[in-house]
Amino acid sequence: MADLAWRAAATLTMGVISFGLAGCSDDRQADSSSAALPPHGASAVPTDLPGSRSGDLGPEHLPTPDELGRGWQYRVDRGNAEDGYRGSGEPATAREPQSVLAAITPLGCRPARLPQPRSALEVTYARDELPGVGLLLRFDDEASAHRFFSTHARVLERCVGSRHIDLLVHERRESLIVTTRTEQLGRTPVWAEGMSYNGTDVMLVAIADPSQHSVRSVVEALT
Repeated sequence: MADLAWRAAATLTMGVISFGLAGCSDDRQADSSSAALPPHGASAVPTDLPGSRSGDLGPEHLPTPDELGRGWQYRVDRGNAEDGYRGSGEPATAREPQSVLAAITPLGCRPARLPQPRSALEVTYARDELPGVGLLLRFDDEASAHRFFSTHARVLERCVGSRHIDLLVHERRESLIVTTRTEQLGRTPVWAEGMSYNGTDVMLVAIADPSQHSVRSVVEALT
């Protein structure tokens, strides 16, 4: 889940990483049930300002800053031309599902085909200079949400021990996975990232937090 974290850090600290560092491989092909994953930064910046809701999804469906831990606050993400998206002017921004899926898999991990959600909403946070981001994906049916969760969880599990990325799985339950990812460069070297699913929804949360409480914070935000 690093490229969502990429955007969170980029907008807060002048360019560093979002959920899943995209750009791992270009052997992805779309089918009728899976999203095409375009190369990182390939989409054009939309001219219309997106809304702060996506379909029936609103910021009330994602964790509040207090649920991430002490000191976290909402943050307004103005957008990023390189990534081809604009912010809504509020902490919550409706996202194009296909563009979101292009930023799911951490760099250094082998990606997999993922079902495309019907709608996607992103909420951004900050604690001092540390960024955080939450993403809620809503699918047409529970089977698609479960397939997204299980497929991406396997991607993360298989990435443990890779020489390209320092990724560890700390929590793994039937409907929850929480990992930490350590970077060698940048001002946000340690990320705690989690994913859960419930019915037709999949939620992802990433916070740049080097403290020993980061994993617990993500678990509590997702459960």
